[in-house]
Amino acid sequence: MKNLDFWAAIPDSALTDEQTMRDKTTKIAQFARAFSIFSISKVYIYRDRKYNYSTDRKLLKLILEFLDTPPYLRRSLYPKKDELRFAGLLHPLKSPHHRPAINPIKIKVGEIRQAVIVNTEGRYFADAGLGSLIPLEGSVFNDKRITVRFISEHPKLRCEVITRKDINDYWGYVVEETQSLTDLLQSVSNVVILTSRMGKPLEKFEEKLSQELKTTTNVLVVFGSPNRGVTEILKDEKRHPNEFTKYFLNFFPKQTTETVRLEEAVIGCLTLLNYLIQK
Repeated sequence: MKNLDFWAAIPDSALTDEQTMRDKTTKIAQFARAFSIFSISKVYIYRDRKYNYSTDRKLLKLILEFLDTPPYLRRSLYPKKDELRFAGLLHPLKSPHHRPAINPIKIKVGEIRQAVIVNTEGRYFADAGLGSLIPLEGSVFNDKRITVRFISEHPKLRCEVITRKDINDYWGYVVEETQSLTDLLQSVSNVVILTSRMGKPLEKFEEKLSQELKTTTNVLVVFGSPNRGVTEILKDEKRHPNEFTKYFLNFFPKQTTETVRLEEAVIGCLTLLNYLIQK
């Protein structure tokens, strides 16, 4: 998306209308698909203070991160967990960083893949899903999941650790938690969009927002919960949407259903914002 950092925020109460683990898992997968389709690079999970949603918050983070992980790394990073028992039913994201398993002979200098760090007798190697460990050169970060760039070819494959700043392609999302919506909104800059049925119609801001999206470096779009909008959530924190942004918007001004489900709101809002960015 034109070098734009696109971020999204959902509350830890996002799963309140789902009763079973299977339904919760499926809903999280819908979020993950939408975030990946529209190149969301950071997902915030903020706390809805009305109740304690700690169990759902942990589940949201776990499954979002699991789905963003390339399939060839999941066995190394995720031991069997009851919370992941339905993960095998989910459609893969097939994001750019989900590279297929290939013969190491085909690896070219400059190719990048995600990997996990393996320490063997004091030496660091990368498991990049190639069937064998690859010697890791240079500085090694503490993160177990890394991105590597190959600096030599078969039969003497070697690689080095790189960061997201070194990558031009979309490279998945990271998931972060924040203590409250207020804390999140006070920590970000540039364009903030709060979505709400109580907001002003998007069409009134279409041209202005489209132009601003073309010049900003990052944009954060915030969603409410299935039962409480961002206005109510901020009211509990003694704040108001207008304190944080001029873009307090209704993306479905003529909806003919009583409600728009959160997963529908996410895909709908991101679709419209993608259109404005590309316009």
